[in-house]
Amino acid sequence: MSDSSARKAGPRGANRERILRAALEIISTRGVDKVTHRAVAALAGVSPGTTTYHFATREDLVRDAFSLYIDDYQRTLVETLTNRPVETKDDFVRFLGGMTTLSPAQSGLEAIEYEMVLFAGRDEAMRMRVAAWSRTLESWLSDPLERLGASRPLEAARMLVALSRGSEFEVLSRSQEIHRDQFAKRLGALLDAVLR
Repeated sequence: MSDSSARKAGPRGANRERILRAALEIISTRGVDKVTHRAVAALAGVSPGTTTYHFATREDLVRDAFSLYIDDYQRTLVETLTNRPVETKDDFVRFLGGMTTLSPAQSGLEAIEYEMVLFAGRDEAMRMRVAAWSRTLESWLSDPLERLGASRPLEAARMLVALSRGSEFEVLSRSQEIHRDQFAKRLGALLDAVLR
């Protein structure tokens, strides 16, 4: 590839990512239904033509925005658990307590996740990708649970993830905060049950 083509690809790729991140911002604050080429272009600071150049349909735009979210999520999860592994019961409480949003004011990422799950229910192309995304955290948690003595580590990991996601849904649906110590007690009780 020549230097001039590399320079041309850079801004084009930057515009594409800026468009996708703008779509995710709209999804997090207003929902998938508010994603339009025009709204995304305005937020991304590009022309509507640039948005339609990269994404022929609204569904392509939303699908690729969710794919970017999944890629970011998986990269962050791997970095976090590689740099600070979960090895003890206290590590589980710290990790899950830190990654679970317990305040309605900070629930933008969770709004994206729930919108993504709903979208995947209607979009065959995203269904498998979202199913794999939902299993990512479970698979990372099952090995340390087995080392800690869980007799059914994958099932235990599923229960812990379900508790976290259910708590986030509780926060979103009720617009009410769950205190960190209350959530830590929930996690502790579940960990006690699965590590017997």
